[in-house]
Parts: sequence; C-alpha cells; structure tokens
Amino acid sequence: MPGLTSSMFIGLSGLQAQQSALNVVGNNIANVNTPGYTREVAGMTSNPSQVQGQNYFGSGVSLDSVTSVRDKFLELQLTQATSAQAKYNTLSTGVSVVSSTLGDSTSSGLAAQIQSFFQGFQTLAANPGNSAALTSVVGNAQSMISSFQTNYSLLQQQQAAANQTVGTLVDQVNKLTSQIAQLNQQIVGSDTTGSNNAAVDQRTTLTNQLAQLVGINVIDGGTNGPYQITLDSGAATLVSGTSSFDLAAGGSPGSSTVTSTIVGLPNGGNVTGNITSGQLGAELTLGNTTYAGYESQLNTIATAITTNVNTLNAAGYAAGAAAATGTNFFSGSLAGGTLSVTAAVVGNPALNIATATTANAPGDNTQANAIANLQFATGLVAGITGNFSDAVGHLVSTVGIDSQNFQTQSTTQQNLVSALQTQRDQVSGVSLDEEATNMMQLQTGYQASAHFLNVINGLTAGLITQFGGTAS
Repeated sequence: MPGLTSSMFIGLSGLQAQQSALNVVGNNIANVNTPGYTREVAGMTSNPSQVQGQNYFGSGVSLDSVTSVRDKFLELQLTQATSAQAKYNTLSTGVSVVSSTLGDSTSSGLAAQIQSFFQGFQTLAANPGNSAALTSVVGNAQSMISSFQTNYSLLQQQQAAANQTVGTLVDQVNKLTSQIAQLNQQIVGSDTTGSNNAAVDQRTTLTNQLAQLVGINVIDGGTNGPYQITLDSGAATLVSGTSSFDLAAGGSPGSSTVTSTIVGLPNGGNVTGNITSGQLGAELTLGNTTYAGYESQLNTIATAITTNVNTLNAAGYAAGAAAATGTNFFSGSLAGGTLSVTAAVVGNPALNIATATTANAPGDNTQANAIANLQFATGLVAGITGNFSDAVGHLVSTVGIDSQNFQTQSTTQQNLVSALQTQRDQVSGVSLDEEATNMMQLQTGYQASAHFLNVINGLTAGLITQFGGTAS
C-alpha cells in the first residue's frame, strides 16, 4: 500500500488545488464590476490512481481547468439585438431632429406660410392694383420661399451629416475588426484551456461594440478557436481567423447630394444595400433614403405651387394692363437652391402680378381669385389627391409616423437588450453570494488538507523517533 510519502503528496495536492481554486474565486470577486467580465469556474479532477497489487489507491487532486461560464447562443442573441437597438435608436434620433421643424404648426410654419401666400391674393382680389396689397403678396411669397428653404436646408444638413458619419463609422468598424483578428491570433495560439479567458472576454466586448456599428453574423470556432465575422447579410467577410478585411466608404462624405456607398475589400464589391442594421445601417438609411425622401416630397409641393401660380400669372393681366404679363411669378427651384420671386415681380409688382383675365379691366379680379383658389384645388401635387395643405400634412404625418415608429422600435429593442443582458449576467456574471459560498467551501477544503498534512507529519515524526532518528 502507498506509504506516508504518498500521503504527504496527496495532502499537498489538496492544498495546491484548493489554493488555486481560491485564486479563481478571488479573481471573480475582484472583477465583479468589470464590464464584459465572464465568471470563471475552477475545474478539479482526481489524479491517476496508484496500483498496488489488485488495489487502487488515490493520488490526490489537480486543478484541471479554469473555464469561463458562457452561453454562446445567448451571446449571439445579445449581439443581434444590440445591432437592431443601435439601428432604431439612430433612426429615431435622426428623424426627431427634423420632425419638430417640419411639423411646426405656428404662424411661422410652412403650412401657415403657404396659407398666408394665397390669402394675400384673396386680399388683392378685393382691391386689384392696390399698392399695399401687391407689396404684401410679394412679401408673403418671399416668406413662404424662406420657409421652404429653411426646411429643405435642414434636411440637406442632416443628410450631409449622415453621409459624413458613414465615413467615420466605417473607420471605427475597420479598427474593431483589426483588433478582433489580433485577439483571434492570441487565442488560437494558446495551447492551454482557459489561459486566455481575459482575451476571450475582450474579444466578446469588441464584438458587441462592432455589433452596435453594423449588423454582423458571428461563427464561434469553439475552445481556443477564432471568430469568423461577416455582415449579417453574408455579403462581405469582416474577420476570418487572424485576418481582417476592411470596408471602404464611397460617394461624397459630407455631401447632401451624393449618396454614400460601402464596398467590401479586397474585391471591392458594393455592399451598401446589404448593410441595414447597426448605426452604420441607420446612417445609410437616413442619408440615402429617409432624408432624400422628405426632400423629394418637399420639392414636389414647392414645384406644384410655383408651376401652377406661374401658369396663371403669365396668362393673366395686371390691373388695367393692355397685355398679359407674360411673366412667371417664381423662378428657379427649391431642389436647385435657386427658388425666388422673379426679379420683374419684385421690381414692379403693379405691372407683373396678374389680377385680371381681360385687358384694360382695372376692376377685374378674376385671375387674382383664380390664383388664391389654387390653395383649395386638389390633385395638383403628384401623389397627393388633396390640396397643398393636405400635401404638407401628408409630409408632416409621414415624418411623425416614422419618428414614432422608430422610437417604439428603439424602446422595444432596448428592453430586449436589457432582458438579454440580465440573462447573460445571471449565467456569466459574478454573484458575490455564490462566490462567498464557494470561498467558504474551498477554505474548509484547504483547512482539511492542512490538517491531514499535520496528521501525516505527526505520524512521520513518530516513526522517525521510534527508530532512533531525529524528526526535523
């Protein structure tokens, strides 16, 4: 049977294993508030038995592994939810910036300015040729144009900002994928299970940061294996083993007229349409689609007003005039940044603002009434069955509905992320109560091993004394 020396080694192995496991518990406690830290568990295993004749005797215990407690499926869900939450939060913020201005219902709002412009012609119709009324029509027209331009300029500024942000986010994506590839190399190069738990935690944290920026799919290579990361659509590989592949922003960063594009390197394939999630997907949507759509609707309304007013003004007669004005009331376009009241109208409204449908009829207000009544005409704005006010209301409603939907989705996704994070913390987070229990259990084991060694030491000393030796 094994002797006292073997027993001594058994007791020593118990001390070492319990102490190492206590170090794991201590590390968990020390990192209880460390973001992204994953709880570690010490794995102990019995040492191989010794064979004495037909009998087997234990040879102690060893610390076999230090394993991080993870639920990979839960972490994948958290990654995907993080991308969606970042997307809708960015969309909500982006649309809310313009919704208050476009939805301004005060006297300075677009709807009120359009109404004031046509009401100016109603006032003029009551007294054709009146100098004050003519001047008021011009002033109201300029105020309406200013309101159109303020709203359009805001949309262009936000579109330019979104396109500028695309370039910044792409740089951040490339930096993170490079760091993840470097961590892959460190983790793959380890030949000891659990020796790179900190690196794995760091890689998980960086991956979640990447998910905030862009929608991704993550394939976990298993223990000491690399992450393989692609766009969630699979259109481009971002990380493969120890290599990372950059994205590149195209278009014209900071421009409000050139859409942003994203290409996946090294082959240069356009993946813009495949990036729909994360902050990057949201900024692409805002810059390329959302703001551009609002601008198009606003320009369509402005074009309908200016085109129809110009037609009637050019065909009509100024009060008492012998010939039609032949003059457009407006010139330029909203989208082109050149919309204005025609210089001839501003310079001499009495000769260039039509109030009559017949020549030499100073009291004729037919054309002024016709222009004023345009505000009630339906079907003049492409895609809208109602009048100009209805068209503005449709635009405001579209922006408002988008803002509300994005906010609702953002809140929903945030609740999902919080719920998943709570589940993740329950699985992988540090519980001080649980660690305290483990610590007491290991402390008891350590003390028992120490006591066992004292017993063996006493027996050894007794034998040495019995046979005439001196115990050291």
